[in-house]
Amino acid sequence: MLLVYRLMTLAMVSAVISPASAAPSFEVETICRTAIASIMGRDPKIMQVTRTVGDVLFLTYVRPIDNFVWTYRCRIEGNRVVWATEPGRWREDPKDDKIFFEDVDAGKQLRIIENHGDGSSTKQLFDRDAIL
Repeated sequence: MLLVYRLMTLAMVSAVISPASAAPSFEVETICRTAIASIMGRDPKIMQVTRTVGDVLFLTYVRPIDNFVWTYRCRIEGNRVVWATEPGRWREDPKDDKIFFEDVDAGKQLRIIENHGDGSSTKQLFDRDAIL
């Protein structure tokens, strides 16, 4: 029974962590900017890292329609992106969407994957040139 449990656990971990994400060629700042932009439906280039506290990055962008400044927090845990509004709670509750990233084609692209609570998934692929 223990062997079956370990095999199931290994299969679940393998499904979440792809070989492409084992050693990302993108900096944490780029991953966070791109992930938050993807979640919010914005261009990653407008996201700015304003400061870092430990492993937490603070990002802002100015909404063009009204110049409102939005601020987010972001940290990377393996191939998962954990984020929060500022102020606001971290999106790490079991019912929250889970955000992952993958380094694709040897660093030529970055894929952001949103696994939604309803079982659906959204994937966006960003070319390196479009996010740096």
